[in-house]
Amino acid sequence: GNVMKALIALVSVLSFILGSLPVQAASHPRTYTATINKDGTVLTQTPQWIATVEHTNQDDYAALYNVKLVPSAFKKAPAYCNVSTYDYSSYEHTLHGIAKLSSKPTKSEVNVIGLMLGLNQPAGDSSMSFYLVCGQ
Repeated sequence: GNVMKALIALVSVLSFILGSLPVQAASHPRTYTATINKDGTVLTQTPQWIATVEHTNQDDYAALYNVKLVPSAFKKAPAYCNVSTYDYSSYEHTLHGIAKLSSKPTKSEVNVIGLMLGLNQPAGDSSMSFYLVCGQ
């Protein structure tokens, strides 16, 4: 009888532990993704982790994106962030446009810079549509 009681207790403890795992995984995902338009509009984000994006363009130089994060999204600064452009608004943007981090991501913001690299003419507007992926 005691072995059976111990087994039942063990099974219920295990199922409690296992039952609570997916909930924790769901509330703190490992990967955060976003699609951000060249004007700074957030088109998609999973989960809701971006509060606002401030976009400024310096003509013939660079476009800056200050991506403000939702305060509760990260307990500490993201372990990594990766940016890639998907801007096909012009042949020049497709060929020369890049977006990259312009500083180390923090718990509250990620800074992205858009550039036109290797153009042998003034860059004009370097605003870029980009994907942003961060992880814990």
